[in-house]
Amino acid sequence: MQPTDEKELIEACISNKREAQRQLYDRYAPLMMAVAQRYVGDYDVAQDVLQEAFIKVFSSLHTFSATGSLEGWIRRIVINSALEYLRTNDILHESVELEEIALSATTTETVIDNISADELLATIATLPSGFRTVFNMFAIEGYSHKEIAQQLGVTESTSRSQYNRAKALLKKKLENMK
Repeated sequence: MQPTDEKELIEACISNKREAQRQLYDRYAPLMMAVAQRYVGDYDVAQDVLQEAFIKVFSSLHTFSATGSLEGWIRRIVINSALEYLRTNDILHESVELEEIALSATTTETVIDNISADELLATIATLPSGFRTVFNMFAIEGYSHKEIAQQLGVTESTSRSQYNRAKALLKKKLENMK
């Protein structure tokens, strides 16, 4: 019997019904793979992060309170798994000196208007890990610098600095695409 709604699907997963677990995984894995890859940058590593995240999802699904969306809850687990990978491998401390980023003055034409979302995401993926992580958390996921600092074990000013450097480097990369 296939679960017909999300609540039934969750209950079936909690009861260790493999078919329901496969259905939940198939429903959310593609989207969550994109999230994991945005954080870690490497497809193979993102697959490992996704696998670890879904192990956590299934082992803690009984704690899901259903006050928010299941997708949002899974997304948070995937992000935390990616951050754990980055912390464990000390990847977050990579940085680029600000002097290396030639801050271009002004551009009259907005570069962002001339590229696709896929091109933008691909360009974000080329940022150094620390920059990319903070950029993703602040600009895409909506975390505050205080939350980022707590999650990454850095100061709020470091989070702001990494974000500003990421924006400057991203701007330079986008301008070079013209």
